[in-house]
Amino acid sequence: MPTQITEKCTGCTMCVRYCPVDAIRGEKRQQHSVDPHLCIDCNACGRVCAFGAVLDANGQPVEHIKPAQWARPVWDYQTCVACNICVQACPAGVIGQLSANGNGKPRRYPYLANAKACIGCAFCAQACPVSAISMRAPQPEP
Repeated sequence: MPTQITEKCTGCTMCVRYCPVDAIRGEKRQQHSVDPHLCIDCNACGRVCAFGAVLDANGQPVEHIKPAQWARPVWDYQTCVACNICVQACPAGVIGQLSANGNGKPRRYPYLANAKACIGCAFCAQACPVSAISMRAPQPEP
């Protein structure tokens, strides 16, 4: 079962703005819907929904979390092999590459190029073949 939007939807359009694959349709102030053929189950729509109107693939409500608090990828460059599979896995296209020399060979290491646009889906961490990516929420300022 793909992500669903329930009758709790107010038509605020926040989900539309955060969906990286344009899978959500609807008019302002009316219930929206998810195209199951386009949805990638990243749950960004549910995390941004303040009305609890989004159910995940298991039929459970997705917890609302403010985008500024979403976990973001952090790389362990001692483990990273610069394969850049994470770059390809990112549906939001926010992972860039930096050139560096590793063992005398030029390599392009991934990094979070646009933290604000990151949807916190963790697809990059899941795709990493060497587990070099962990997802971490920002720490509150003291």
